Amino acid sequence: MGIVAGQVGLTLAVTAGSLLLGGTRSGLSALVGGAIGTLASLYMATSFFRLGPGADPSRILNRVYRGEAAKLAVTGVLFTLALVYMDVEFGPMIGAYGATFLAYWIALVWGLEGLNKR
Repeated sequence: MGIVAGQVGLTLAVTAGSLLLGGTRSGLSALVGGAIGTLASLYMATSFFRLGPGADPSRILNRVYRGEAAKLAVTGVLFTLALVYMDVEFGPMIGAYGATFLAYWIALVWGLEGLNKR
């Protein structure tokens, strides 16, 4: 859930920048793109952690595969809905969506730093 929280923060930062640099439509587009990435990750996280810590490893792996497939489907559906039904600018939307991936890299760096301190 820390990654999802990071994605929310990144989405808000990119949205603020887009709002200041490009105006309301640009800011809304960035918010939509960041929300798509964040909601897909939130779905994956809640799906994955439903099993609990004592679950069978094969069930956990199966849940990861199904969760990733569903995450891709959710992302595709949300992008389709945004592009068809909303007046969004593609650049800010895809930029904010891409920025949500930074949360994974930040978590990786923090995790590696934690391992080096041990």
